[in-house]
Amino acid sequence: MTELLNHVDLCFVADTTGSMGAFIQEAKRQLLDTFSLLSADSSIDLQVGLVEYRDHPPQDNSFITRIYPLTANKQQMQKHINKLEADGGGDGPEAVYRGVYDACTQMKWRSHSCRFILLVGDAPPHGFGTWLQTLAPGRKGSTNNDGDAWPDGCPSGLNVQSVTAAAENQRVTVHALCMPGSDMALEAFQAIARGTGGQCASVTKAKTVISKMVAMLSSEFRDLAFDKQVLETARAIEQLDSSKIAESLGCPRLQAAAAIARLGKRGFLDF
Repeated sequence: MTELLNHVDLCFVADTTGSMGAFIQEAKRQLLDTFSLLSADSSIDLQVGLVEYRDHPPQDNSFITRIYPLTANKQQMQKHINKLEADGGGDGPEAVYRGVYDACTQMKWRSHSCRFILLVGDAPPHGFGTWLQTLAPGRKGSTNNDGDAWPDGCPSGLNVQSVTAAAENQRVTVHALCMPGSDMALEAFQAIARGTGGQCASVTKAKTVISKMVAMLSSEFRDLAFDKQVLETARAIEQLDSSKIAESLGCPRLQAAAAIARLGKRGFLDF
C-alpha cells in the first residue's frame, strides 16, 4: 500500500467546439506544458486522461463528450492532445458541466491517487446565468447569456452544485483556464474551480494556475518518507492515535497528526 503514496491522476477537460478555433493551439500548448511539467518530476507516478466536450444536440450532433482513459503512456496522450480540433457547436454556451462531470465519474481514478482536473475553454455552461440569478435575484444581464438555447439549465440536469459535488465525491480538485472574451465563462469556471478548492484564471495567467497545482503536489508529497512511516506504524498498532504514533516514531505529535490528515484524505487509513 505504501508504494501508492506518489500516485497522481490528472484529467484534462477541453472545449473543442468551433468557437475555440482561435484558441485551440494555445489550449493544446497549455495542456502539453502542464503534462510536461508534471511528467518531469521523477517523484510522481503520473497518469493522464482527457475529456473533450462540445454541446448537446441539436446544437451539436458530433458528440457531447469524448473520453480518453487515464494512461501512463505519455506518447499516446500527447498524440491525443495534438489531434484536438475545434469544430461544431451552436449557441454560445457549451456542455461544460457534462465535460467536468464525465471526467469526475467516468475516469478510472486509482484508489489513493491525488486527483486533478484541468478545465480549458472559452464559453460558460448552459443555464449558468439563470443559476447566478437564483443566488442574486435581479442580477443584471445574467440570463439568456450568449443566446443560451437552454437558459433554464443544462440538458443533463447539472449545475455548479452537482458538478462540484461529483468532484468532491471522487476527491478531485478542479483547476481551470479560461480563454479571453467571455466574462460569464470566467465567472462560471471560477465557480466550479473554487467549489472544489481549485484555482481559476484567464489563460494569459496560466502560470498562476499551473503553479498552484505544482504547489499542492509539493505540499502533499514533501514528506512522503515520513508519511510512509506513519502509515506503516498506524497499521502495525491498528490505531490512529497521533500521540502514540508520534511516540513510536520519536517525532512531535503535530507532525504525526498532519501526516494522518494527509493520509486520511486519500483513503489510506480506511482499516
